[in-house]
Amino acid sequence: MTKILKIDLNIVKGTFKEMNNEKGILGHQLIDELIFMKKTLKKLKKEINSSKVITKMCQGNYDIERANPAISQYNTMVKNYNSTIKQIIEILPSENINPGDDGFDDF
Repeated sequence: MTKILKIDLNIVKGTFKEMNNEKGILGHQLIDELIFMKKTLKKLKKEINSSKVITKMCQGNYDIERANPAISQYNTMVKNYNSTIKQIIEILPSENINPGDDGFDDF
């Protein structure tokens, strides 16, 4: 069973605020963007789950089936979200990174 670590973004944001340099400012801004993307991803996921994956679109006298536009938006944003997390980890001071036990060795 995989142990999922929950990260309090406000603590990470506070760490960047304490850095008081360009990396701290950048990190603070990245956290704000990450929070926005997280909220947007939740909305997109809700949209995808509540409607169908394939939607009908009216084209004059006929309808065509197409993928729900929220799916491509979600896929694009989740890539950006993951990239932003990677950027945040790269500029965090190393003493603040504690990966913990991921349970990998237990297998």
